[in-house]
Amino acid sequence: MEMPSIASTMRDIIFEYENTPVRLQALRKIGRIETVGIIIEEVEAEGEFTAPLWVAWELVEAGLARFLEEEITGGEWTQIHYRERVHPPGRLTELPEDFYRRAYLTLEGMRRRGEGQLGRLRGIYRDIVESRIGGVVRMAASEARAPTGILQPEEELLYREVRGSISKWRGEMRRVGGER
Repeated sequence: MEMPSIASTMRDIIFEYENTPVRLQALRKIGRIETVGIIIEEVEAEGEFTAPLWVAWELVEAGLARFLEEEITGGEWTQIHYRERVHPPGRLTELPEDFYRRAYLTLEGMRRRGEGQLGRLRGIYRDIVESRIGGVVRMAASEARAPTGILQPEEELLYREVRGSISKWRGEMRRVGGER
């Protein structure tokens, strides 16, 4: 059986992000919402509730609710970016829990709101991703096991793919060199 590609798996991850329940606060009374497979009971103004992210976007954009989910703050972006740029090569720093999901929520929210700092934050995000890719690849290329807890679930996918490819290649090259 063929493994799914990273691209198709990443589409699945984005789909999962969009369907993850997020916390909201009603800005005014919201009547019961029912759509295929989803029921959101009536919520009074100021009441807290959860909804899948794709529904939350609609409610927020309609002015009915606001997110209680934590976007990544400017200070957090700066700290993460700094740590990723100055850490010793080959070492990964620990990212905040749910970093990639929160980054998605932050960047997509900024895009939807038309915020001017989006380009700058996309650049910071790209730097962080590139740094993480390098660290994950170095880790996958080593014959040591990855430290637990340092990789985000999205990075574990890349780690497994790269490690498997490198292990196969390494085995073939060692056979060529006479190792069995």
